[in-house]
Amino acid sequence: MSNNKWPEQWTVRLGPGYEIGLPLTDIGGGFFIYSFDMTGEAEWNRVAARSLSEKLAGRDFSSFITVQTKSSGLTQAIADPYKYYLELRKSYKGFMSEPRHISVQSITTQERQELWIGKEKYGRFRGKKLCFIDDVVSTGGTIDAVLEMAKEIDIEISVIACVLTEGIRREEYKGIPLISLDHIPLPGKIG
Repeated sequence: MSNNKWPEQWTVRLGPGYEIGLPLTDIGGGFFIYSFDMTGEAEWNRVAARSLSEKLAGRDFSSFITVQTKSSGLTQAIADPYKYYLELRKSYKGFMSEPRHISVQSITTQERQELWIGKEKYGRFRGKKLCFIDDVVSTGGTIDAVLEMAKEIDIEISVIACVLTEGIRREEYKGIPLISLDHIPLPGKIG
């Protein structure tokens, strides 16, 4: 990466005294991000869950909603004291009763993705306020999809919690409070 203003690694903080380095990564066509992949990172998920739980104390919500897969471990860790949480799937499953679905576009995925959930999962949350959990909030595309799904299944997103914001520092999204642990820049097209 000669003549590049972006460092090869960006350091973020997941909790008190807990920092990790994220590599500058080309995700295709010369478009670069600082790659943050929590899948399989049990310790990252536990540390981030503790930190986010502290920041969410006193907020009005009854459980969590997330999207498979990168935030699954984080949501499992933060939802430990709760009986249930809601996880939107990226494909239809035959066992889903009265399934709902929507499409979403993410900057880390080239094609549009489908999000699915069956009534056997969403039914218990109807009329309730949930906290949306995500690993990284960048363009807001995933949040928009979750907000659309929330209307479909009659729930309210009262707060958004993520490990990192990317590109734009945010403390709210469309009037909903947004809690994060740290921020990373979005290098984008390089060279």
